[in-house]
Amino acid sequence: MTGRERLKAVLRKQPKDRLPWTTLVDNATLSLVPNQHRGNWGIDFYKHLGCDIFLLNGWNTPYTFSSPELRWSAEVRIIQHHEGMRTTTIWKTPKGVLTGIIEGSHPVKFPVDSISALRIYREMWEGVSFVPRDDAAILAQLDRLIGDHGVVTRFWGPSTIPRLLEMDMGTQNFYYLLADHPEEVQGLIETMHQKELSAFTILADGPWDSVTLVENTSTYYISPQIYREYNMPHQRAFVDVVKSRGKIAILHMCGHLRGILDLIKETHCDGIHALTPPPTGDTPWEDALDVLGDDLIIFGCLDPTIFAAGDISCIPAALDKLITPRLREANFVLSPLADGIAIEPGRFHAVADWVRNNG
Repeated sequence: MTGRERLKAVLRKQPKDRLPWTTLVDNATLSLVPNQHRGNWGIDFYKHLGCDIFLLNGWNTPYTFSSPELRWSAEVRIIQHHEGMRTTTIWKTPKGVLTGIIEGSHPVKFPVDSISALRIYREMWEGVSFVPRDDAAILAQLDRLIGDHGVVTRFWGPSTIPRLLEMDMGTQNFYYLLADHPEEVQGLIETMHQKELSAFTILADGPWDSVTLVENTSTYYISPQIYREYNMPHQRAFVDVVKSRGKIAILHMCGHLRGILDLIKETHCDGIHALTPPPTGDTPWEDALDVLGDDLIIFGCLDPTIFAAGDISCIPAALDKLITPRLREANFVLSPLADGIAIEPGRFHAVADWVRNNG
């Protein structure tokens, strides 16, 4: 099988010829890779390794999907200032001004940090529209770039709750405001979710075969109660729309999930991307199969204590222990991922050699 055929078999829950494995790198890792394998923004490195490329959008490439486009109403004016690694964004509206600051890729000031800011933000969302764009040409370019070595998944999100927690309000502001002003926070959540339903439909109608919703779900910052009441129903709405179009619906949830596996089952998702066992995560891969069923698609993140921090010579023994007969029969893709960190090429080769000899 080619990488494309192998991953398509996993996504369609069909038999494959060996254990699939994939990885992701960016320029941090590519800076350590020999020049002859750095080409095409990391794609040549994947091909050199012989992994099965599961490309999240145009990850680390210049190819960018634009659909669906979030469009604010004409009354919202956006101003941005850049200073070194810091970006300040100002949203000017008839009802007031919001300010957010990002350092690198991390928020250092959330725009919604008070009840007055929340009211402004809700009114902004009442005027939001999601606009479809034709991304077929971008997908075709990416397909040509990776060839028979893999597939592209549409990687989009997050949905309302993780967006508020990670980008718009932050954990502290979200939970304080929810405790002090529950009806107003619930009103904002419902307003945003109703708008995002149209985004889900646009994604489901796109030219890709699978859509992966970037949720980063974890009980470290989304309580089981909040997940049950809001986040899970939002994810289920996404899954229902995507599956109604005959597409594969995957949830990217890379945090602590063991305590909400029974709730995740209620989303009816086809799979979980970046499911991480202890000690970084808390969810052994087979625990997810126990609760969600053996036909669940799992992109299993190889724990950083093994892949990034441990002795390279210990990687094969760890894989001998982790990759059980049950996982070999499952819709499972081994996923040693390198997002934003520099990992020496030898670690990828250790995984590639193990799969070549044991896959």
